[in-house]
Amino acid sequence: MNYEIIIFTPIIAVLIGSIVFTILKKRKRSAKSIYKLIDDLEKKYIY
Repeated sequence: MNYEIIIFTPIIAVLIGSIVFTILKKRKRSAKSIYKLIDDLEKKYIY
């Protein structure tokens, strides 16, 4: 059995999760600004 895969998969998943979390935390976008950004993109490309 590949015990290396069983050991290293959770470690890699935690590393990737923490990297994504720190990137999202650095941006500090509020929900309001995200909705405004989506609204602006819709106006630009759909209408």
